[in-house]
Amino acid sequence: MANTNNTNATKFNVTFGILGIDAVPANAAVLLNECHKRINGKLESVTEFMAVEGVKSTKNEDLVLPVLAVMLADARKRGGFASDFKVVVVNGENIETKLTAKSAFTKWLKGNVIYKSNSQGELNKALVLDEGMHLRNTALRVTEKQPLFSAKGDSQRVLLFQTAKAITKQATMFKDIMGEAKSIFNAAYNVPAKPAASTETKTEDAAA
Repeated sequence: MANTNNTNATKFNVTFGILGIDAVPANAAVLLNECHKRINGKLESVTEFMAVEGVKSTKNEDLVLPVLAVMLADARKRGGFASDFKVVVVNGENIETKLTAKSAFTKWLKGNVIYKSNSQGELNKALVLDEGMHLRNTALRVTEKQPLFSAKGDSQRVLLFQTAKAITKQATMFKDIMGEAKSIFNAAYNVPAKPAASTETKTEDAAA
């Protein structure tokens, strides 16, 4: 049942399947999606997976990068589709079609974990976002406003790695915010120390 898309002859592969039914590729970045599917004529609750091979190391940035490549390609292709079919001319009049291409990948951003499969295809939690954060809240949800969307050549390469690093930072940002908020709150209730009496004042008091 697994559907594999070989997008590069070297290493980069994207595989879709169902946990417990289809094998997860080894050493891949894996996203999960809970859903209902009809299996053998019966509607069942299952966990789908999207596995992206091409993870170069155990670093979180290298885990994020192949997934980011998929999301960037998705955003670009959908943007190009909308642009190509945006306007149709009828009797000399431009009419906006409002046609858009639905993303097949945004559903994979509902979770808060990017798993990494080991050499046996078993999943380990590799990048876990803080409570309250989801992958769709990070830069993995590529938009046309991001410079990465239209970058090419060296700019694209540098922005890809920088964005991957930013996403790993976003993973713990909620925790960092709460820590900063606690410090600010505690500082508000700190009793300021009384200023020490100056030497000049003490001398005048003694003379009196």
